[in-house]
Amino acid sequence: MWLAVALAGCGSDSADDTAPPPEVVFTYPLDQQLDVPLGARLLISFSQPIESESGAVSVTGPNGNVDVAVHVVGRGRTLSITSDAFEPATTYAVSVAGGPLFQFTTRSDRPRVGAPTLIALDGSNPASPGTFRPIFETSTLQLVFSEPLDPRSVTLEPGAIELVDPSGVAVPITYVANGIHVSLDPVGPLTAGATYELRLGDKLADVGGERMAPAAISFTPIDSIGRGAIRQTFRTRQDGDPAAAIERTDAANVMEVSHPLIGEARAFVEPNALATELGDPLALGGPIAFSIPKGQRFATSALDILLAGTIPSGLSTGDISIELLTDGGGRIYRNPFRPDETPDNTRAPLNVDLSFDLAVYATDPTGNAVLAQTIPGVQLTGLAFADEGVLAIETLGALEINLLGISAAPTNIVLDLLSAPGASLTADVQAPTLLTSLPAADSHAWVADEGIELVFDEPIDIDRARAGGIVLHDAGSVVESTLEPHGSVVVVRPRSVLNNHSYRVELIDVADRAGNLMPPASLAIATQNVATDMPASVLAVSPGAPCSLVDADDTTAGRCAGGNAADDRYKRFALAANEQIAVVFDHPVRGSSLTLGKTCNTGSVRVEHVGADGACIEAVSGTLLVRERDLAFVPEKPWVVDEQYRLRLRSGPNGTCDPGEVCGVNGRPASFDPLAGTTNAASGGPDLVIDFVGTVATTATTLLANAAQGDDNRVALRIAGTEGLITSATFEGPDCIPSTPVVESCMYVLGAIPAQLGERRDNCTLPDGTTVASCIPVAMSAQAMYSTSVTMTAGAAGIPLTTATGTSVMRVRERPDGPLEGYIVDRDGVPTMVVALDLYMDAPDMSLPLAQHDMHSKPLAVSLEGPLTFRPDGRIAITLHNLADVPIAIGINAPLGITGTVKVVVPAGEMRLQLMSKPARGRLP
Repeated sequence: MWLAVALAGCGSDSADDTAPPPEVVFTYPLDQQLDVPLGARLLISFSQPIESESGAVSVTGPNGNVDVAVHVVGRGRTLSITSDAFEPATTYAVSVAGGPLFQFTTRSDRPRVGAPTLIALDGSNPASPGTFRPIFETSTLQLVFSEPLDPRSVTLEPGAIELVDPSGVAVPITYVANGIHVSLDPVGPLTAGATYELRLGDKLADVGGERMAPAAISFTPIDSIGRGAIRQTFRTRQDGDPAAAIERTDAANVMEVSHPLIGEARAFVEPNALATELGDPLALGGPIAFSIPKGQRFATSALDILLAGTIPSGLSTGDISIELLTDGGGRIYRNPFRPDETPDNTRAPLNVDLSFDLAVYATDPTGNAVLAQTIPGVQLTGLAFADEGVLAIETLGALEINLLGISAAPTNIVLDLLSAPGASLTADVQAPTLLTSLPAADSHAWVADEGIELVFDEPIDIDRARAGGIVLHDAGSVVESTLEPHGSVVVVRPRSVLNNHSYRVELIDVADRAGNLMPPASLAIATQNVATDMPASVLAVSPGAPCSLVDADDTTAGRCAGGNAADDRYKRFALAANEQIAVVFDHPVRGSSLTLGKTCNTGSVRVEHVGADGACIEAVSGTLLVRERDLAFVPEKPWVVDEQYRLRLRSGPNGTCDPGEVCGVNGRPASFDPLAGTTNAASGGPDLVIDFVGTVATTATTLLANAAQGDDNRVALRIAGTEGLITSATFEGPDCIPSTPVVESCMYVLGAIPAQLGERRDNCTLPDGTTVASCIPVAMSAQAMYSTSVTMTAGAAGIPLTTATGTSVMRVRERPDGPLEGYIVDRDGVPTMVVALDLYMDAPDMSLPLAQHDMHSKPLAVSLEGPLTFRPDGRIAITLHNLADVPIAIGINAPLGITGTVKVVVPAGEMRLQLMSKPARGRLP
């Protein structure tokens, strides 16, 4: 009866002249809670104000006490505990005044060695469902796996995921999946007291391709509806509303995002109303279950995003909307920290446990494309007060927001609600609109192993889309695909790698949850043209340099094979403890040729722990992630500081692709010595071997940016004159800059640059010697860019010498006096990158009739600058151009003493490089 009275709004604090000592009334996380996001703020709230004494709180992990910062918030009644020392998949114990209070286990979303397993079902151990959080007949089942799942494998079908009733019939379900999380929301309430079975099969696979061992979990839902659900409307609580004593932090209805990339940002929950259904107060003998039906929304103010907290980003999110993708739900229950006989009042308030799966999107089209995402498995805890005629609820917790498509940011959330039977619910009457897609309609830019991102202006009814509302066609035949909701974006992901040609996406029956139907539409998308007889080469490798190395010694990693003997030597390579190995190829590679060595000296991809003598000690245990044009290796355990490791990619001794060698999809073995040539005759050759050492973990944000061949990535070349016996020179082919009176030739550039965006730096000195008040340092590694061939005719003594340069290789050189860095600065409100690069330029396939040239390790210097922008499809683009002319002198030496030089210049502004981030949602994990 105590809870029934509370819900009726009749409870209140009784008068008491004594002042009892403060007592704990709730914590976040709950005791024994799993899957707590790293960076979450821990909270311990008390019945009344406490002294500002942090020494009484301790957090202990496997290695002893953890360094934490403790602050008193919420008008002196709550301890806020933060730390950047929490490790993933680790259990911590929190104590107050020497006494244990609660334990929690942090989230881990890293790939792991071995098959994936289910580690939590609604917060409970799968072996004992319902022990941490009761499973009601209205519950959404939130599953947490030991590692991320391959999204192509997550489907509702026998052998993958099934929920069956006592008769063995599959239960209709709305499902949401992302990374380690899968949420299953039955379309209707389950039958209380009946036994259901959750079946997980071996069609489920992790991102490394290892399949789950079949498992079946039985559970029996508890009756929480009883005599019938009670409909109740809540609205967000505002200043001046009743039950202000419920506030436990310094701000209500707020999301606080913190990350070095943006500093700190806040969004406030705007006035909203939500419909809920409360269970029968008598059904559970005390606690009351409640649910929040899916499809409902609440809004927040815009996120004001400043890079590093100071540099305008140029990104406007507009108001942010949050939609429940599944039925949210939880329970209101007696305070577990107080004796059973304690009255339910401000000294022993009711506790609240709330879980939901959220779609986040924004009103600004570009802001929406950047921000749109699904956040499953959100768990909040808090308090409920029944006073002054209302029921007030405050829930608090943490979630992770995908940040600008390149990182994840811990976000603390406070949600305050107040019962308001007369509050008006906003009706959605607007049909969804398709804003854009990635790749764009009618383009030839689809990477065949990626998903197609359909960017809508609001979330759509994913069940309707999966039932045939959105279909991918190949010449009229349906391509088997999964549909993934990511906020207002839907990813159409083929379940197998497709052939390279044209496809069509049909939007046949697309509506939002309110049933508003958009007109049918379709879009044609074609894959990239990848046909080539050239061997695959490495554009970028982190750590390392994209070439076979020679002449290494005790202090350097050596130089690129085939270059000038006087070339710079690379510094010894290092990789931070929390980073993964990444390799980017210029052409698609055959996935089956990328085999990870499990023991020393085996596999085409070898990651080995080596001794001081260079001999292999053991193969490093980890997961190999294979994509069409790149691979990554995630170690099972962090790299050990100061220990030595080796990455080896195996090629072959000839042009035949044999087992144990990295091969392109064209059947040719990869070439890792591009300075020896890039044609099909250069297939095979020495291995790519990168020795590196482990270093301390980094907090920098890693961005692996690509420069794809096309008009946005090209170099215009102009003949500026000749010297010696070379008396004339012209370029053949199309004019790169038609507006000038001379013919310039275009080289189209392909490249990739691993970069790390560091924390804000003050008083930055830029490459030109000027200083700015603050900047974001961008640490880059020395990689390579490949450019297409141009044809030039030089005249010598009346004899024309015509040649095609073949593929040119531009190698970025390290700086001898420090790290290779660019800088993002504020240029009149525009985030702008500035960088000075020293390059070596080689034309290994260039030949002149009866003559020689000197395009080997040709040094160049270029200063680049350009804006950082957000594209309508959500990707980050850094568009650079050269600030001054770049001279290139091509020396020619022909028989009979005919020598001379062709002077070529890259005019200012005509070296154009657009570095683009990867698709945030369509790319395979």
